[in-house]
Order: sequence, then structure tokens, then C-alpha cells
Amino acid sequence: MHVRTRTWLSFVVAAGLLLMVSSRFAFFEPLENAALQVADPVETALRDATRPVADFVNNFTDVNRLSDENHALRTENERLAAANARLQEVEGENRQLRALLDIRPLLTGQDLVPANVFAREPSNLEELIAIDRGRADGLREGMVVLTRQGSLVGTISRVLENAAWVTLITDPTSAVSALIQESRAQGVVVGAPDGTLTMEFVQETAEVKEGDLVLTSGLGGRHPAGELIGQVVEVEGASQELFQTVRVQPLADLSRLEAVLVLASFLPQETLEP
Repeated sequence: MHVRTRTWLSFVVAAGLLLMVSSRFAFFEPLENAALQVADPVETALRDATRPVADFVNNFTDVNRLSDENHALRTENERLAAANARLQEVEGENRQLRALLDIRPLLTGQDLVPANVFAREPSNLEELIAIDRGRADGLREGMVVLTRQGSLVGTISRVLENAAWVTLITDPTSAVSALIQESRAQGVVVGAPDGTLTMEFVQETAEVKEGDLVLTSGLGGRHPAGELIGQVVEVEGASQELFQTVRVQPLADLSRLEAVLVLASFLPQETLEP
């Protein structure tokens, strides 16, 4: 340490001791005042010299405190997000139960088997879903599957003991006899590889417009009559053609099905024993 610095520090220490002693005796008051006047510039210089270090320490402490607060806020946000997700799932389950209760009066006298969707066909070649009900629950091939709201989903194409595969109406192999509710024009709703629906063999003279509802007609005995399929979204045809092509949009989002109803009280006529 520099000699001059040691001298100043010694002086400040000595002045401090002197002030402590003089504060007890009134006759030292002039000396105390003089010592204060001499020590004040030294104290100010030392305070200014050490301020950057003190500011750094304070800032470092603030950064740590803010980091801890940020971590606590993120943890709390994660907890609230998880709780909110659970609440939304519970609310979704409640809506499903309410929808199931609402649909039952519309299907009075029908035997409905509720089921959950637990798998989908991973390829883009087939539109299939797997449900958690099977032969043990009385399910058979050909049974009609509906949404919780009552619109057509598809038919059971394969039954296992405790599970079953359902071919959706959007599958390319699907064909459903249908009619336009408003005009009663008839045709066949078929699926397509892109997951859309088309109503074919609709007479060119039939009155069909966007927004019309499409229902199962019951012809052929593979589906009960009056089940909702979807809604007309586009009509294509020309005067020289025999038929017009009708694009149909399913009312249910078949790509996001979570729960369905199996209409166990109806069996296609070709599956009935003679």
C-alpha cells in the first residue's frame, strides 16, 4: 500500500477514535469540529472510490433476485397452465356427457353402445378408427356408428373381442344410399382418398342447393333411414349431363373423433340370418 494512503487511513482511524472520545467531553467540541472538517473530504473520496464496487454488488444482488422471481413465475405459470388444461379436459368430458344425454331422446327405443376412439389407421389409404368396444359388448360387423350428436360416422367393418374397427363414410370404399332432405332427391354418398364426400347419381333435374341437408335414405338396407350425413357445399352439373355431382361436408369433424355411439339395435339386412 502506498505510504500516503496508509498515512491518510491512519489519520482517519485516529480521527474517528478521537471523535468517539471527544463526544463524551464538551471541552473537546472545537477539536471534534476540526476533525470532522478534515475527515469529510477523505470520507467523500473513499465513498466515491468504492461506489462502483458497491453498485456492482447491488446490481448483482438484483439480478439474482430477478432471476429467482422469474423462475418462481415460470413455475407458477406452468402449474396454472397444467391446472387449466385439466379443467378444460373435465369440461370437455362434461360436454360429452351432456351431449350423450341430449341425443338419447332423439333415438328413443334404440340400443346405443357408447365407445371411445383409441386408434386411427396410420396410412392415408384407408379411413378407419378403432373403438374400445367389441364382440363382448354385443357388437357385430355392419353395425352403424354415430357421433354423440347423432350424425353418421361409418359402419363396423371388423370386430374383435374387446375392440372393433370402424370404416368411416369418408373411406373410398364407403357408399351410403342418401337423399336431399329438402327436395327428396336421391343418390349415393361415396368417400374419396382426400377424405371428402360426394353424392353421385343425383338427377340433373333435381333441385339441390348449398346448405341442403343430406340424410340416409334407407335403400338397400345397409343403413337406417333418416340419419344425418352432412350438408351440401357445392353442386356441379351441366344441362347435357344426366346427373349432377354434389359435394357434401360431414357435419362432424371425423378427423378428431374421441367418442361415438354404436347403434346396436340396427343390423344391415345382408347380415341378418334367414
